[in-house]
Amino acid sequence: MSGLPVRSTIRATAVGLAAALVAALVAGCAEDKTASFSLNVVFPSTALAIACDEVKFIVFDDPNPGACQRIYLKRITNQPDLPPVVLDAAPVPVCDVALGRTQPLELPVGKHSILAVATREKQDLLVGCADVALSSDGGEVFVDLALPGATLVPPLSSCLSLRDACEKRCE
Repeated sequence: MSGLPVRSTIRATAVGLAAALVAALVAGCAEDKTASFSLNVVFPSTALAIACDEVKFIVFDDPNPGACQRIYLKRITNQPDLPPVVLDAAPVPVCDVALGRTQPLELPVGKHSILAVATREKQDLLVGCADVALSSDGGEVFVDLALPGATLVPPLSSCLSLRDACEKRCE
């Protein structure tokens, strides 16, 4: 025998088991809940939507008021000190985003900033950000895109609709 009385050994074992149970419950409660969200963008014009190749969504963990404004300004001025990234989704063709052909993304529930970047030839063309409170119900998130400051407007297409451009009915 180890030298400890049986009663002390049982009490120590019970306390150890209770501590392990509490730790397991706390860890289970601390897990991030996720929900399914469709991310959408609002283009400033059909012509600029047609000029874009892809849209990229980056979800930041920054629940502070005004976070999007800071993130937007840092992105368009190439500053590297952005908040922690929760999700950096692969770029999606603009036609898939505009015509609703994208899959919803699993995002953590809570307050986040969602940056949307529409690119042309791998360069940022349109940028937008939305501060959102994502609930466990899921749903849709819309991000308004804008042409940052001194960005040059690309040549315009002869297409009158994004659907025509996506279906290659015009130049």
